[in-house]
Amino acid sequence: MSYVKLALGVVGALGMAALSQQAQATTLADLMAAGTPVVRGNVVYSNFTDNAGGSSGAMLPGSAITVNFSDPAGVSFSGNWNTLAPGANHTAIGYTITTTGGTTLTGGQLFFAGQVVRGSAAASVGETLTDTVNSKDYSMSVYYDGAGGQTDNLRDSATFNPATTQLKVIKSIDVTAADANSFAAVNFVENTFTTGNGNGGQQPGVPEPMSLALLPLGIAGLALRKKLSR
Repeated sequence: MSYVKLALGVVGALGMAALSQQAQATTLADLMAAGTPVVRGNVVYSNFTDNAGGSSGAMLPGSAITVNFSDPAGVSFSGNWNTLAPGANHTAIGYTITTTGGTTLTGGQLFFAGQVVRGSAAASVGETLTDTVNSKDYSMSVYYDGAGGQTDNLRDSATFNPATTQLKVIKSIDVTAADANSFAAVNFVENTFTTGNGNGGQQPGVPEPMSLALLPLGIAGLALRKKLSR
């Protein structure tokens, strides 16, 4: 057994174990169907969509995307975006984050994990954050194509100046492969936000446990291992 197959097998097992622990998590489809805001302290998440910005073409459905919220201000999306399954290589997610009780948003962070890239393939996430209070736009992006190619960047951040109380977020998650011998997958995308208060204090968003970054990667890893064994 090659080191690649062994590594993917271990990651796959860990991913499936993490998936069983998060079986009660909310899906994007459920959030959209309910249409009700999710309130975590002074932070409110609302207006979830899975076709943000009028994106077209095949997309991973909202029923296959797990959404988790972390305190004081963070939201993550887990799914099996991969280039093996038709229609599983893209999602355009939108949502609105609003603060109450004198809390403000002073900065944002973007992170993604669980990349599996082989050959001429790449995984990327780009997003636009619109400050609806001050009519300003910010952007963040992350990219991974393994050794060589473009500069890999798994984290990005933005500072909101001035601080705001509402942002409309649109993110595009994409994996691409140039040929049948290439493969790309990503399974975990997270936003955290830095919050401020009337006294000027700031508090960073707390990331989800890194075990969540392995949720659907078990599926992607096992699929790639099967493909490599042929």
